[in-house]
Amino acid sequence: MQYVVPARSGVPEASGPAVRITATEAARQAIRHLTETRGAPVMFVQFGGRGVERTPRCYPENEFPVGPGDVLLGEVEGSPFYVDRRLEQAWSEEGLLLDVAPGGPEGFSLPAGLGGHFVTRPGGRVRPSTPVTSERNVMKAAVVTDFAKPLEIQEIPVPEPAPGEVLVRMETSGLCHTDIHAAHGDWPVKPNPPFVPGHEGIGIVEKLGDGVTQRAVGDRVAIAWLGYACGTCRYCIGGWETLCPEQRNSGYSVNGSFAEYAVLPAAFANPVPDEVSSRDAAPLTCAGVTTYKAIRVAGVAPAETVAIFGVGGLGHLALQYARIAGGVTIAVDIEDSKLEMAEELGADHLVNAATSDPVEAIQALGGADVAVALAANPQSFDQAFRSLRRGGRLVCVALPADNGAFSLPIFDTVLNGKTVIGSIVGTRNDLADVFALHAAGRTKVIAVDRKLDDVNQSIADVLAGDIPARVVFRF
Repeated sequence: MQYVVPARSGVPEASGPAVRITATEAARQAIRHLTETRGAPVMFVQFGGRGVERTPRCYPENEFPVGPGDVLLGEVEGSPFYVDRRLEQAWSEEGLLLDVAPGGPEGFSLPAGLGGHFVTRPGGRVRPSTPVTSERNVMKAAVVTDFAKPLEIQEIPVPEPAPGEVLVRMETSGLCHTDIHAAHGDWPVKPNPPFVPGHEGIGIVEKLGDGVTQRAVGDRVAIAWLGYACGTCRYCIGGWETLCPEQRNSGYSVNGSFAEYAVLPAAFANPVPDEVSSRDAAPLTCAGVTTYKAIRVAGVAPAETVAIFGVGGLGHLALQYARIAGGVTIAVDIEDSKLEMAEELGADHLVNAATSDPVEAIQALGGADVAVALAANPQSFDQAFRSLRRGGRLVCVALPADNGAFSLPIFDTVLNGKTVIGSIVGTRNDLADVFALHAAGRTKVIAVDRKLDDVNQSIADVLAGDIPARVVFRF
C-alpha cells in the first residue's frame, strides 16, 4: 500500500482502504512542544501495539532507525508516524487515535515535566491481520564463523520448517551475554561454527511444517534458550524441562534468532500476549525468565533482604521480581549509571562495589537473606556468598568464561546454615508468567535499539559496560 502523506495532515491518503490518524489536542500540544525543544520527533508504534493504550516510541528525527520493516502510516503536526508492517495490515481499515496519558515519561522521549506519555488507541474494532508469507529464499543473518573473529553479516538460505516445526519471521531479538560467550567459545561445551546466535527472538509465524496444529500462521511467538526438550524424561515430566538431557538450545546447539528467519519446534514457539510489545518481549524471553526463575528457586518471602549482584540486562529485571515477591532489595554494581537505574526501578539500597566492600556494606545492613549472582566474575560470587546472613541462600546464575570457580568455606556454610543454589533459565510456564506480569504493568524493560548490522559494535559496547541493560535488534 502506497501512502501519499499531505504535510501536517492527520488523515493520509492511501491507494487502498483509508487509513486515518487523528490526535487529541493534548497529543498535538505535546508534539509541538517537543518539536520546539528537541527537533521534530518521529512517532513509532511498538510491535504488538494494537490494543488499547499501547505506547509508541517517540524519537528525535535524526535518532530514529527507520528500517525496511517500517511503514509510514501518516503524519500528525508534521511528525511522521511509522508502524510495523503487521500493524499496517491491522489498521488498514480502522482509525487510530494518538493521545497523551497521565504518568511519568516511562522511558520515552517526553520530558518528565509534561507528566504523561503517548498512547495509541484503535478508532474502532481492529480486524485480525492477514499474515503475508514471504517468498524469499535468502535472508540476512549474523553468523559466527570463528571464535577468534567478529560475526559476519551474511546472506544465507531461509530455513524450511521440518515436520512439527514453524518458520518465524523475526521482529526483534535481544543480545544476551550468553550470545557473546557463544560467539567467543568461552565455555567448556562449545557450539560448532558456523552458527547463528540468538535466543531472545520475537517474530511472526509464517509457515507451518507438516503436522503442526498448536500454532497458526500469524501467531506472534518467542524463541527462547530452551529450543527443545524431549517431554518424556524424569526432568520434563517433573516440571524441570530445562534440565532435560536431550535439550537443544537456540543460538547454541541450533541456529537462533540473529537472522531474519528462524525455525523451531512449534511446541517451543512460546506465544506472546498482545499486551506485550515485541521490543519488551525480547529481553523478557531470557533475561526476564532467567531471573524470575532465580527469585522463585530462592523462595524469596516478603520482607526478606535480597542482594542483586550485577544490575544489567538480567539484574534490572531480577530487582523487579524480587520487589514483586516482597523483598527488600540491595543493588550491587561497579557502575554508578546502573545503580542510578536500579534506584529508579525501586531498589531500597545501593552499593558500588568499585568504591566500597560490598560484603561489609551488606553486612552493615544486617546481611542478605538471598544473594543473586548475576555478574560473570568469580570474585562477585564469593562476595555474594560472604554477604549472606545466617540461613541465607546464594543463587548462582551467571556463567563466567573458562569454567570459573570460587571457593566455598565449609565451616561457614555448615555452621551458619547457608545454601548454594544453581539456577538455569525458566520453563515455558515460567515464561508465560513473565509475560503475564509485564502485560499487567508490573515490570519495565530497559533497552536500546540497534540494527543487526551493528552486532559487533553492540557486543563491544556490552563488554565495555556502555549498555545500561539490554540491546534489542530490530528487523
